[in-house]
Amino acid sequence: MYNPRPQKEPSGCLQTLIITRIILQILFIPLMLVAGGIAGVILFFFALTVNPLLGLLVLVMAGVGLYFLGRWEASRVAEGPPPHDPY
Repeated sequence: MYNPRPQKEPSGCLQTLIITRIILQILFIPLMLVAGGIAGVILFFFALTVNPLLGLLVLVMAGVGLYFLGRWEASRVAEGPPPHDPY
């Protein structure tokens, strides 16, 4: 006749921390890309206020960096279809 109350589950703090860590681990690279872009724009405007040629130098360095990033990425991609492709 006596029905004791069922035990309550823990508050879930550990589950919340685990989920937060997983989400931040997934979003780390995109967040760093956004932060790097914002820092680059701030660096450009700061360099532009110091000297217009210094601002141009920042733009040239960004362009050279993008060029070499594109060359590196192109060298990673294999030419043609994947091996053992039946089609």
